[in-house]
Amino acid sequence: MAPTKVFITGVTGYIGSTAIDLLLHKKDTASKYSFRALVRSPEKAENNIRPLGIVPVLGSLDDLDLLEKEAANADVVLSFADADHLKSTQAILKGLKHRPRPQDGRRRPILIHTSGTGVLLDGAYGSRSSDVIYYDNDVAQLSTLGPDQPHRIVDLEIISPSLINVVDTYIVAPPTIWGFGTGPGNHNSIQIPHMVRASLKHQQALQIGDGLNIWSKVHVIDLAHLYVSLLESALQEPQDDNSSQTDIKHLPLPKNDDAYYFVQEGKDFKYGEVAQEIAKIFKNIGINEHGTVKKTTPEEEAAYWPPGSGLLLGGNSRSRAIKARELLRWEPKYTDFNGYIAEEIHRQVNLQE
Repeated sequence: MAPTKVFITGVTGYIGSTAIDLLLHKKDTASKYSFRALVRSPEKAENNIRPLGIVPVLGSLDDLDLLEKEAANADVVLSFADADHLKSTQAILKGLKHRPRPQDGRRRPILIHTSGTGVLLDGAYGSRSSDVIYYDNDVAQLSTLGPDQPHRIVDLEIISPSLINVVDTYIVAPPTIWGFGTGPGNHNSIQIPHMVRASLKHQQALQIGDGLNIWSKVHVIDLAHLYVSLLESALQEPQDDNSSQTDIKHLPLPKNDDAYYFVQEGKDFKYGEVAQEIAKIFKNIGINEHGTVKKTTPEEEAAYWPPGSGLLLGGNSRSRAIKARELLRWEPKYTDFNGYIAEEIHRQVNLQE
C-alpha cells in the first residue's frame, strides 16, 4: 500500500514541532507516511526539515496557490500554523475539495486543524471567575459561540456542512499549553512565558486585574500524543460515503459539524495563581524581595504588557476533553505545572545574563 501523503503547516512551531517529532519516532512512520511541509526559511528547510525525511516546500501562509496545490496532492493536511489566518485555511480546503478521489487508497482527504480555547474567552479582564465549562461533545453548546470570538471565523469554515462526505475535518483546540517542546523548531509556549517576560521586565510579578479568571491547561507532549492518536484514528474511518455505524467495529469518530476536540488535563487554574507563583520565585531568587503581585488595570495595560495581553491572560476559558478520553483513550501524564513555571523563570533569567 502506498504511503499516506501528509502536508504540514507550522512544522517548526511549538505545537507542530513537538507533534511531528513524536510521530517521526514511531516505528512504522517511515513506511506509513510521506511528508511535505511548508517552511519559510531556506536555512530551516535544509538544516532542520529535510534531514528528518520531510520534503520542505518553501513558502508562507500567504502563498494561497501553493497551499491549494499542496492540499490537492495530499491525503492529510496537518495545520499547526496561525489559527486566525482565514485565507490560508480557505485555500487548503479548496485544494482538498478538488483532490482526486481514487477508487483504491484514501477517497476522502483529512484536515486536522489547530485552533484554541481562546474561542471560549469572555471579557472578564481578571475581574471574575466563571462556572461555565465547555464540553467538546456538546455540539449545541458550542454552536452558541459567536463568529466574533477568537479563532471562530476560521473554525466556522472548517465545520461547514458543505464539507461533509467531501473532506473529513477535525479541530484540535488546546487550552493554555505548558512545558518545553521537542522537534525541529520552537520549544517554548506563549502564555506563561509571556507573563514571565513582562514580570521580569518590571522586576515585579504582574497579573491582569484581580487574576480571578480561570483557564484549563495541558502539557505540550500530552497534546502531541492527542494529535497522533487523532490522526491514526481518522485514517481508520470508513471511506464509503454511505457507511452506517453498523459497518464499523468502533465508535464513529466525530468530525465536520462535530469537529472540536478539547485537550484539557487535570484541574483548571487561575492566572492569579500563576502570578503568585512567579512572585514567590522572584523573592526566592532575589528579583523582588517583597514577593508581591502588581495588579494592572485596563488603563495601565499598555505600560506593563504587550498588546492583546488583557484578552490573552484575563479571560475565562474552561474546557473538557470528553472525546479524547472516551474515543481516543487519551490520558495525560504531565502534572507539575508549578515546576514548569519555575523552570521557565530560570530559563528567561539565564537568557538575560
